[in-house]
Amino acid sequence: MSGISTVPPSDSLVVRAVRAIVLVAVAIALCFGIPPVLTSLGAHDWAKRLIGGHGIYELYIASQFALVFLAVMAMWRAGLRRALEELGIAHLSVVGCLSCLLAITAALAVLLFAGARRVPQPIDSLLLFGVVGPFVEELLFRGFLFRQMRRWAGLPFLAAALIASLLFGAVHFDQGDTLADSLMNSGITFLGGLLFCWLVERWNSIWPGFLIHAGLNLLWSVFTLGDNAVGGAMGNLARLATIVVALTATIAIPRPRASTAARSAPAR
Repeated sequence: MSGISTVPPSDSLVVRAVRAIVLVAVAIALCFGIPPVLTSLGAHDWAKRLIGGHGIYELYIASQFALVFLAVMAMWRAGLRRALEELGIAHLSVVGCLSCLLAITAALAVLLFAGARRVPQPIDSLLLFGVVGPFVEELLFRGFLFRQMRRWAGLPFLAAALIASLLFGAVHFDQGDTLADSLMNSGITFLGGLLFCWLVERWNSIWPGFLIHAGLNLLWSVFTLGDNAVGGAMGNLARLATIVVALTATIAIPRPRASTAARSAPAR
């Protein structure tokens, strides 16, 4: 797999290691530092009055979104356009998105064939957990942590993907009812994180992975497949269909070549 690192060759291993540690520290602060700070500030009540619905969770999501942008802009000493490019948002990758939509369609077909029944859900809940939440997670773990591990710290793909996916799995540990359930949930999200990192690397965009992430979350909610990523037999069959189709389509489609301007762009 060809690298996307923009780190100058002169940067030493120590410099790259320090940058990787900084990125992990920032990501951990965003994941685990914001909620207690907001709670200590009494954000629950006024967030619900101001935002409504889940209140504090929506405020937490908005805070992550804003701070990720500020962090990337500070690292590259750049404006909004550069931040969008670094986070993998600027490039849509239509072909990659279509292949991932096909994968979600396969999962839906499996569920319908297996006789899954749709359960009506509140629109605000679907938007939050099926669209906004997955987008911010892709922004944080793939757009920020993984891509900046590659582009700012200069780590190889496997190291960057493992670090980003381990943290992604750790964030989902508390969603299980038992220790075994929590471990399984973290393991599944860790593997999902590796897939999303690979899609980001393949398409130079967070959008294909976001479509799979959001699509599975929506299917999990609409068909009530489980309270976390573990799911049951039906949900796992649908997830397997998604993975198989996504891998097959992504491998079969030729990798887009970077433009001359992109290849010759300066690192900073």
